[in-house]
Amino acid sequence: MTTTSFKKTKPTTAEALPSDLRSPTSESVPATVPSSDLCPQTSGGLPGIGGLAGDYQEGDFRLPRINIVQSVGPLSEDFEAGSIVLNKDMILLPASEDPKIWSTPLNVTVLNAKKQFQQNIEYGSDEMPETVETLEEVTARGGWLDWRDDAPPSWRPILTALLLIEAPTDALADEFSIQSPDGKAYELALWTMKGTSYSRAGKAINTAARFALRNKETGLPELHKGKWTLQVRREKLGTNLVFVPRLRQHGKHSDEFIAFITTLL
Repeated sequence: MTTTSFKKTKPTTAEALPSDLRSPTSESVPATVPSSDLCPQTSGGLPGIGGLAGDYQEGDFRLPRINIVQSVGPLSEDFEAGSIVLNKDMILLPASEDPKIWSTPLNVTVLNAKKQFQQNIEYGSDEMPETVETLEEVTARGGWLDWRDDAPPSWRPILTALLLIEAPTDALADEFSIQSPDGKAYELALWTMKGTSYSRAGKAINTAARFALRNKETGLPELHKGKWTLQVRREKLGTNLVFVPRLRQHGKHSDEFIAFITTLL
């Protein structure tokens, strides 16, 4: 397989970025991969060919993540601002030639999503933000989610979604690991949305789960049935120029594709 280089050759000029859009390390956010019969109990010895055995926990697995490259931060040293990057080393969606225009759509499927709450710490701090599961835990730590006396919230909601990403080019199709019945290549990746990304994309997922992608008989969300496109453009928020996402749902997948999706997890 031919190896393709996806990094830019020159860094871009850094611009100031508000704290709600900066991306502190998100490794503390757990993956939204459900448990399965991946590692059944064995009587000892090695598993059969193709098998996996042992006492595994969630931390033993790592899915790649996607990030929107801003004009500051480590990713800006290797990639053009406005790009969507997979696993910090591969461009999924290049930046638009005109940063004020929405980029080419990236086709994705939201397989599931998990809301949590994370400390809103100052950008550049050596402190790792704490992540909790409930608003009650935020309150117990003396935190809040609204602005108070012109001070930003001490905590904020975040949403981690597991995406199935369709390869946008033939070159990336050769790099992706999942082949579907429709002949296209796909890859699984996690996306943690916080700040403006939560407001623009996370809330779109939450809303679809409650209305358009909810099973009307059971009342349960069926996010995996929806078709989505992800785009990026630069906007001025306050005094800062930042790259923001637009995540839109466009109908539902065919029954055949939905059946394929259910075999992935």
